[in-house]
Amino acid sequence: MTEPTDRWRCALAARERQDPLVGTAVPAPRWFLVEHPGPWQRTAAGTAPLDTVATELPALLEGHGARLQLIRRHGRRTGSGAEDGRRGVALVDCRTARVHWSTWQTPQDLLALAARMPDLLAAAPPCDDPLVLVCAHGRKDVCCAIDGRLTARVLDDLLPGMVWETTHLGGDRFAANVTFLPDGTMYGRVDGTSAPDLAIAHLDGLADLTRWRGRSLWDPAAQAAAADVLATLDTPRWRDLDPPRVTPDGADTWRVEIDVDGRTHHRTVTRSWAPKHRLTCADATEKTVALWEATR
Repeated sequence: MTEPTDRWRCALAARERQDPLVGTAVPAPRWFLVEHPGPWQRTAAGTAPLDTVATELPALLEGHGARLQLIRRHGRRTGSGAEDGRRGVALVDCRTARVHWSTWQTPQDLLALAARMPDLLAAAPPCDDPLVLVCAHGRKDVCCAIDGRLTARVLDDLLPGMVWETTHLGGDRFAANVTFLPDGTMYGRVDGTSAPDLAIAHLDGLADLTRWRGRSLWDPAAQAAAADVLATLDTPRWRDLDPPRVTPDGADTWRVEIDVDGRTHHRTVTRSWAPKHRLTCADATEKTVALWEATR
């Protein structure tokens, strides 16, 4: 029996079920971050004035393997916007760690940037300053509003100038969800207590495996294998992992090889399906999700 919406919270239910986080990072080797103070609608592309290019912009970005996100400073403070009303846009490539910053004023500006995304990123330098995204998309899910905004405030105090609230990052039930760019690492179930230690460790190259969802430039099988390899290391340094090599081995099995410090680690990853559950606060429909298990 489903609890009433005003009493039931997806993040609390997922914790009670112990839903696994591994393998749930959204597939996005590139990101297109559009500064927008809000209010945000349920989708980034459906938020005015982006809704006037809601077909063209996502199509362009999909062709580049890029994910559209709206971003804003915590508390809806002014970010990089200029006096003429222009706001910031960040183009991010997780594979090369390159970031190109620009500005936008009209939806046509966004279309022009999206069309030139590969060339702009190719000319951009590698990024030394991380971008930290915290999902605070309350219109999409109440857990993201409650848990995300608190986590964003804590991280904003710790890392001023690096932290942005953002729209849906997938996995509402894992709120608060945090993504580090340009490396594309995603964490879930981050809260105000755990956020500082997690952020400091991650920026030092260490993975918090209790909250690791994966990296957005890898597919789920690679994410699961990487988490298992990291768990065997004396120090789980995500920076030390070479890109996983994934080979399909049947409908629900993959062979994965990962090099770390000159040694090759072999994993077999299998996919199964969880029982159906209600996964978000906003939708009472019960759905199933994939589960990923790596074995040696």
